Amino acid sequence: MSETQCVSEKIWFAQSESAADTHGLVKRAPRTFRIHTRAYTDPSVFAAEMEKIFKKTWVFVAHECQIPNAGDYQTSYIGMQPVIVSRDVENKVHVLVNRCVHRGAVICRDSHGHGTEFNCPYHGWVYGLDGKLLAMSERREAGGYSDDFAAPEGLMRLRVETYRGFIFASFNPDVQPLEEYLGRAKGVIDRKLDMSPVGEIDFVSRPYVSRYQGNWKFQAENIVDEYHFMHTHKAFVQLQAKYGQTTGDFDVHKGGSAKKMREVRFSGVTWDCENGHGLVETPSGEIDSYLNGEYGDYFQCIVDRHGAQTLASMTGKLSASIFPNLGLIHNQVRVWRPIAPDLTEVTIYPYELKGAPAGYNEGMLRSQERFYGPAGHGQADDVEIFARNQQGLAGSAVEWLILERGVETDKPTGDGDFKGLTTSEAPQRALWREWDKLMTGK
Repeated sequence: MSETQCVSEKIWFAQSESAADTHGLVKRAPRTFRIHTRAYTDPSVFAAEMEKIFKKTWVFVAHECQIPNAGDYQTSYIGMQPVIVSRDVENKVHVLVNRCVHRGAVICRDSHGHGTEFNCPYHGWVYGLDGKLLAMSERREAGGYSDDFAAPEGLMRLRVETYRGFIFASFNPDVQPLEEYLGRAKGVIDRKLDMSPVGEIDFVSRPYVSRYQGNWKFQAENIVDEYHFMHTHKAFVQLQAKYGQTTGDFDVHKGGSAKKMREVRFSGVTWDCENGHGLVETPSGEIDSYLNGEYGDYFQCIVDRHGAQTLASMTGKLSASIFPNLGLIHNQVRVWRPIAPDLTEVTIYPYELKGAPAGYNEGMLRSQERFYGPAGHGQADDVEIFARNQQGLAGSAVEWLILERGVETDKPTGDGDFKGLTTSEAPQRALWREWDKLMTGK
């Protein structure tokens, strides 16, 4: 990126700040944490989120396994803005605004592909894999452009950083370094990937894509909400209690009875982390069944590399809501995209652990299909609740939502994070602390 382009992008970024008043929507005190209904329903608040959150911080856009070769590209979104994630001939990853600089047409509409350049279908302008403008069709013919026309450099290029294959981009040229931003959430990514003998994952299966009639923050809150499981997923709990592993759960949802499942759900810890990340950690109660089971050699290698305590963490409940749009749970990467205040798209990528036994990867995939797939239990339950939430918030009689569970028992760690009990709403408060900071500038 040239110095001129960098300066112009900083000017654009400063001018794009929304003037919407979003003060007073999060009410915080030592024993109080409440969210105003407008934060989920007001179109002006939603518009402000697109400017003050999605254009200001790091946003997950793709994983490197989706663009393994030079010339590969993947389309994605940052808030409402479509982007292209591409790998150039030198294997450098770029994130480009998916909009021709001439008349604004979206250049790539396919979800992914491979090529040597990007061509605008409207007037034929051509861009390189790095976004540079390569050619303008009929530049000097029949009323074309003059010799001294100030041609743009190309597609708008965003700041890009990766962590263990996870590609993040930001419109903000002054955003903090990615690893610093991720903080404690790096530990969840590390443990997820370190289950692979080579430390890598691959999106082999096609993703599950769905939309729900509700605000994007419901999904960000829900993926690290241990409090809801026994209630929202009551039918699944009953099924699991009756049939156990014979239904193909593959030991993902532990507990052979409703009582035991409740005990598991009410053990472990939660985290309210700086920069809006929420985490849940519930280590497996014992690892002997893994070491002595069908894939014992595989799990023993994990113990040899990382230790028994880490294996217990990996095989227990380990999930993250990485602000603002990325979730990790079981063997899946989950991404949510805001479309409107009351409409959200969710994409779930089941992944394989490179080098892990084929049977183990297949078992985890079948479990994902069983709970999160189109005919599964979990996702259907959750999106129904999100729609009910949005329906309830449409009324204005009650202004405030309560996020105070565990507020008195969360413990500060001294580095800006808070450690909570397993059903504390600490992970949800993490999201709203960062939301409030970005939306109000405080």
